[in-house]
Amino acid sequence: LAPAEAGEQVEPMPISIQRRLAVLGVASPLRWPLWKRLLQIDAMVPLSAEAPKVRMLLATPLRGKADLVADVRTAVRIAFGAMAPQDAAASTARDGSALADQFSSVDGGTAAPAGAPPADHDGRLPADALAALEDELVAVLELLLKSLSLPYSSELGLPSLSAGMLLLVAHQAGEMAAGRDRPTVTRHDLRNQRSDLFNGLCAVLGRLSPALMAARPWGLPITSTVQGPIHLPTQPPNEAIVAWWWLLLRYLHPALALHLDAASAPLSIRVSRTLLSLLSDHADAPAHLRLLELSLFCLPRTVEQPRAHTPVLLATLLGWHTDALASMPADALPAAFSQLRISTPLEAQRLHDEATAAHARLPRGLAANLAEAWAATQPVAPPYACAWLEPDELLQACSAGGTGARRWVVDLRPADEFGHARFALTRHLPPDEARLPEAREAARAELREMCDEGGFAIALLTAGDPSTEKGCSGLPPALVSEIVLEFLHDGFAQVAIVRGGYASLSPEQRAAILVSDDVAPDFSDPRPAHDRLAGAMAAAERARAEAAEGAKRAGEAMRKVFSFARKPKPTGRGEAA
Repeated sequence: LAPAEAGEQVEPMPISIQRRLAVLGVASPLRWPLWKRLLQIDAMVPLSAEAPKVRMLLATPLRGKADLVADVRTAVRIAFGAMAPQDAAASTARDGSALADQFSSVDGGTAAPAGAPPADHDGRLPADALAALEDELVAVLELLLKSLSLPYSSELGLPSLSAGMLLLVAHQAGEMAAGRDRPTVTRHDLRNQRSDLFNGLCAVLGRLSPALMAARPWGLPITSTVQGPIHLPTQPPNEAIVAWWWLLLRYLHPALALHLDAASAPLSIRVSRTLLSLLSDHADAPAHLRLLELSLFCLPRTVEQPRAHTPVLLATLLGWHTDALASMPADALPAAFSQLRISTPLEAQRLHDEATAAHARLPRGLAANLAEAWAATQPVAPPYACAWLEPDELLQACSAGGTGARRWVVDLRPADEFGHARFALTRHLPPDEARLPEAREAARAELREMCDEGGFAIALLTAGDPSTEKGCSGLPPALVSEIVLEFLHDGFAQVAIVRGGYASLSPEQRAAILVSDDVAPDFSDPRPAHDRLAGAMAAAERARAEAAEGAKRAGEAMRKVFSFARKPKPTGRGEAA
């Protein structure tokens, strides 16, 4: 693990080392060196190589610097917990053992970094030692903001995000001082770590908060002018990512999302800040460092859009507190949101595991739109009333061997189109019935029992694009959106609609649709729901086998009809061609 020599190309770490850091744990002295290697910090340009530019940036004024200094002071003293001076510890430290947890949670080490400045008799760091750490973090964040041409805003959440990383850097500085037989860490030692802290922070933000590193933390709104569309600077929140995050919450926890919608305006500000800070405002330093490690180094390949992971983490955290939040009035929700906490590394591990499982099951379009909005490289269209489902995802969800949520199809096409081709587990709701509130309510009641018994989700299918009247077979697109919202209000989770409707299915996909009158369950059957569901699924499997066999026979017949092979040449007199 020796640092790379100057100019040496740093190779990515073997997966076994990533597993050791993110799964098995490592000794505290190795933690920051492993971060550096995995983030390839040694291959990044050090600040010393750009000294003139750094000096110029630090010499220019930063708008909001007074707020930055105050927020850094609070964040550092919260992160250092019990080692903060007495005058600040009582009011700022949420967990008196925060630093002890940080350096002993893996290997049982001591509460203070090796070689740290001498502590007072009660184990607290002297005030000037905390001041040195605060000054160092202010310098790093000031340099970051100036390099992005951004003013400081508390809504960015940067001090709480970077204070945990300062813990690792301070520990590393202490280890290096101890290796040189020096009893204390000086300001010079901390400055020697400034380049690594700056580059490490940039690497983390580039992977997990790309909107900030693109210098567009509030997104890319467009204003039309005579000369064409232009981008204008905005204020928080980042409306694009917040809008898609609300859709994500409606997909995973619809009842909670609809309850929180009563306080959507003040909550959107807090959601935007929480996402930009990578949940650091809601986590103690040891828990947040663990969450960063897992998000950076331990996402499985089943997660196709890693940039969307932070929004999924926040939605999962709110899901933990559904009952408590759902019982609160609207005016109490913003304060309750701010008080949500991840207190320990074990809680961070559980949150990451649950969020990863939810992330892997998201529709591809929803995950891609979340990642695109978060990257802030181009404007993102506003979301539909529910998540889009691609045709191949629908086919997989309707297949017995598919992964992810199994789905019932709510088919909104006219009767003649429905009779021509339909999926196995389908509730037909033709346009004339879809206009009647009582018919829609009856359909939801029937599907509620089936979905509860079998763990099914809902997929709506229109004839074409559900955002156009033609695609909705004459139904107003607003009514189709209302049908979606009615399912959400009734607590149906993971509701989605097929992008482009039936018209978007390829010929091969249409051939896979089952056409059989004995597939749909009889909702008037008095037997228990699971018996009716089992019968319907068995019929679906029979129909699927028949359809596959029919397609095979049809393919063979077509090959015979359209065979253009040459006839063999006669080999002798009297032989037929």
